[in-house]
Amino acid sequence: MLGTRESFVAPLAATTAMVWALPVEAQLNLPPPPPPPLVEPNDVPSLPPPPAPAASSAAPESPRRPASPPARTPRGRPPAATRPETYAPPATVLQPTPRIAAVTWNPAGIAWGRLSANVEVELLPRHALVASLDALVFHADRGSSRDLLSEGFGFASPTSLGFGGELGYHYWPSGLPTLSGPFVGPSFVFGATTRATLGDAAQAQGYWGLALDAGIQQVLAGGFTAGAGGGIEILTMADVTAVVPRILAQVGWSF
Repeated sequence: MLGTRESFVAPLAATTAMVWALPVEAQLNLPPPPPPPLVEPNDVPSLPPPPAPAASSAAPESPRRPASPPARTPRGRPPAATRPETYAPPATVLQPTPRIAAVTWNPAGIAWGRLSANVEVELLPRHALVASLDALVFHADRGSSRDLLSEGFGFASPTSLGFGGELGYHYWPSGLPTLSGPFVGPSFVFGATTRATLGDAAQAQGYWGLALDAGIQQVLAGGFTAGAGGGIEILTMADVTAVVPRILAQVGWSF
């Protein structure tokens, strides 16, 4: 039995050794592998793409616009002054139209038969000259002798006729370029009366005197003028002197 196994194992071992030996020899007899291909110097391997930039939470800044150059000023002309934004022009104040002359009439005496008119001219600011003319044109009840109304009309009787005048000065404190506002001033009074209550009634007799007046006058935008006031006057005729009050009322137009 043993002899049989040995006879079988011995050839098997020899065969196995030959099989393992054959590849070794075959490898040793193989030709060498070919060399690797040469790399051209210009064939540079491509680099990997750059990494993507990290996303920023802040919004990208908008590009700044360049500042515009300053405006050029023409030669020979100074630069215009800049006006601050907070500047407010002053309020315009309307000045009255200059009216330095006035023509008015006095309606208060018409009830007693007397017509009277005035002309006033401003010579300087606040200073004016005034002239008046009056006339007794019809009969009216003016009282009797030693009556204030009779004496104020030049010692006139109800049937008297006559004429007179005044030349005076007015001071206007307001200083406006018109004959408007309060005024005050003296006047010289003169005239003649027929059928007077004094002296010879058959012929006209003269009188003269002084007056002091004060009042106020208003000139509207179109020129219409109205005023009122009062005063006192001293009249003398035929050696008789009377002190009588005066009532002023005038309407007319200024120029």
